[in-house]
Amino acid sequence: MSRLSIDLTPEQHQKIKAIAAMQGKSIKEYVLNQILPTSSDEEMALHELEALLDERAKSVDTGKISQKSVKEIFQEVYSESTK
Repeated sequence: MSRLSIDLTPEQHQKIKAIAAMQGKSIKEYVLNQILPTSSDEEMALHELEALLDERAKSVDTGKISQKSVKEIFQEVYSESTK
């Protein structure tokens, strides 16, 4: 295994440490994720979900909401998918 060392000011170290801690990661995990981002299926699915939820939240903010119950929507979608 190789080792990578960089010189940081104490302030830079504390900032990186704090950001990593806020994300529940170690400094190593945080730095590696920043410099070597992965595009795993999980991350792609998460981004798609975030985009969908963002779109839904914007619809709610603009008053574009359905008056149907969840059950009615489910039945509608189910009947369309079985056609």
